[in-house]
Amino acid sequence: MADFELKVTDNFDSVLEALGQQAGAALEEIGLRAEGYAKMKTPVGTPESTGIKGYVSSGLRQSITHKVVNGEEVYIGTNNKAENGAPYPLYVELGTGIYATNGDGRKSPWVWVDKNGKAHYTRGMKPHHMFRDAVADHKEEYRKVLLKYLKNEV
Repeated sequence: MADFELKVTDNFDSVLEALGQQAGAALEEIGLRAEGYAKMKTPVGTPESTGIKGYVSSGLRQSITHKVVNGEEVYIGTNNKAENGAPYPLYVELGTGIYATNGDGRKSPWVWVDKNGKAHYTRGMKPHHMFRDAVADHKEEYRKVLLKYLKNEV
């Protein structure tokens, strides 16, 4: 028999911790990228584009952000709301009225009044899918980012 000593070291916890840190860092980069893509697709109203004198944008684009939760999940979104507390980003994402994504919008036209007191007739707003597209259109890119971090190639 040979003279040697076999020593076994359990590094499982260290490896698991390092893997979690890399995954969290990857999700942070993915969140930043998704946030950027969503902002690029978000419409910004101006007095010229809306036809409303003195119109001020809702700040929707500026309010888009991302959040990594427990190094396991990443979310993009906003808490921007219209003055009446309505989930304004949801209406922009999914559309309203006859243009609503799932066909569940209001079917009859309506009138709304802007801050200057001018009435506007509408049948709804077409969807802009800034969040859906920020995720769906870049899945392969996000997969590559994750692999880059897990292989420690950053």
